[in-house]
Amino acid sequence: MPFPAQGPVRCLLVRPEFLDNTFYNPREMFRMLGSASAAPPLGLLVVAAHLPKDWEVKLVDQDLDPVTDEHLAWADVLFLTAKGPQQVPVRRLAERAHKRGIPVVLGGAGPTLQPKEFAGVADAVVVGEAELVLPELIADLRAGRLKKQYRGTGTVDLLDAPTPRYDLAKLDRYLFVGMNYSRGCPFACEFCAQIEIFGRKPRTKTAAQILREHQTLYDLGYRGMVDFGYDNMIGDVARTEEVLTAMRDWNRAHGHPFCYTTEATMNLARLPKILELMRDNDFRYIFMGIESGDEDVLDQTKKGQNTALPAEEVVRTVNGYGIAVNTGLILGFDAEKKGIGPKILEMVQKTGAFPTLVLPLHALPGTELSRRLAREGRLFREGVITNLDEDRTDTATSGLNFVTRRPRTEILKDLAWVLEQLYQPKNHFARAELTIRQLKAQRKWRPGFKRLLRLSGSFVEIAVKIGLKPGTAWLFWKTFFKALFTNPSAVEVMLGGAVFNAAYALQSKSYVEALRKNIAEVEAVGEEAWNERMRLPAEARQLSA
Repeated sequence: MPFPAQGPVRCLLVRPEFLDNTFYNPREMFRMLGSASAAPPLGLLVVAAHLPKDWEVKLVDQDLDPVTDEHLAWADVLFLTAKGPQQVPVRRLAERAHKRGIPVVLGGAGPTLQPKEFAGVADAVVVGEAELVLPELIADLRAGRLKKQYRGTGTVDLLDAPTPRYDLAKLDRYLFVGMNYSRGCPFACEFCAQIEIFGRKPRTKTAAQILREHQTLYDLGYRGMVDFGYDNMIGDVARTEEVLTAMRDWNRAHGHPFCYTTEATMNLARLPKILELMRDNDFRYIFMGIESGDEDVLDQTKKGQNTALPAEEVVRTVNGYGIAVNTGLILGFDAEKKGIGPKILEMVQKTGAFPTLVLPLHALPGTELSRRLAREGRLFREGVITNLDEDRTDTATSGLNFVTRRPRTEILKDLAWVLEQLYQPKNHFARAELTIRQLKAQRKWRPGFKRLLRLSGSFVEIAVKIGLKPGTAWLFWKTFFKALFTNPSAVEVMLGGAVFNAAYALQSKSYVEALRKNIAEVEAVGEEAWNERMRLPAEARQLSA
């Protein structure tokens, strides 16, 4: 099918699916919370806003709906976004498109961090921020001379950023909607891929831009949660204060149609003015990467910003402004010591934070960690993530892609133990009770009638599946009534946390099973032999197994 040399172009934007019940796509969890998926693919909505005005554009999120033959019959070009572990679904979609003669353009975090792994799949791979190369790419599409790779150099000036095409997404089917306020983070965490993609100089939009995006969502009829920020929200504190002040005034004038979630570093606890504005805007959840309870580990991996205050003090302070904390934990750092498992569990229990990610350290391609390990001769296959089968589409059990300082089996056993303990009902509900005591919320957004009906159905299902389940029933109802009678504003957090914990407890069983299998493999051949095998290319490694 020849690509139109001029005139309107029909562009199909697609986010490929993840396997069910991985931490990328816990479908049952979202369904129990009244949604089909977490959030629309914001990167594709941003790309759509930069396409020529005369192009016809459709979005298909395979978290919600399949790409049909009718979609492909309609399209002149297919734009895909992907994370590293999505190679299988990306290849499937590209093959279907190529059978119809449709060119495929691929971008996102996966191709940016490891373009070689995606090079043979798409006609063109975009590396870096797409806005930098879209004019050239579109011109080359028209001329029929697509390059294999388009690499953006430099960074995008967000002051020129148009409003994302929120109108393309089925907003009411998601748990929240993303709003990209900032890119870049000033910190230098060794394992972080975000600073490699977006840089360490924080860039933000203006208050006027952010209010336009608010108004767009409002005019589209969306009411609910907005994930605000993208990278570290407090990379530029002065600008964040200005923007949050403008948002507060806009929300007051519009009857508080939104509540918010975000991501920030732990030094947020030392910014009372920002926290006050977050409370005024009804920020309800925040993700903070605590990573480890060991200061030596945090210093070694260049995450010293996490050592200024104890984690429990940080979480208690943030809870005091009505914001519940989710966190990420990592095992496998070089400075880690034996016995880290109980130490991590103790730290998490003291904070009350909910651990959404508990992973083995993975040296992602292009990060300072992978560069250091390569210099030391410890990195396997340049850190490449390869998911060429359909067993898993996440890196929860494929980490430690390097020669570890501690014995590998010791780290894997610690990780398995932590996963088995963290999501035990008694441990989860103890953290939930701590959060209920600490949370000082002033809720402003209220769900409308249609949303209330949906949430009422969700409550009934939660009550049946968790509140009547042996092992969780007593703890669930005890914690629920404690929230209801002592801190009603914490009921939402309590119920959501119960659903999250049930989902992660289920996922962790498959993670632990895979970890046990890996431990047995290493013990069967010995760690030194296992490391040597892992240094081989994937094909040779399979033959030697």
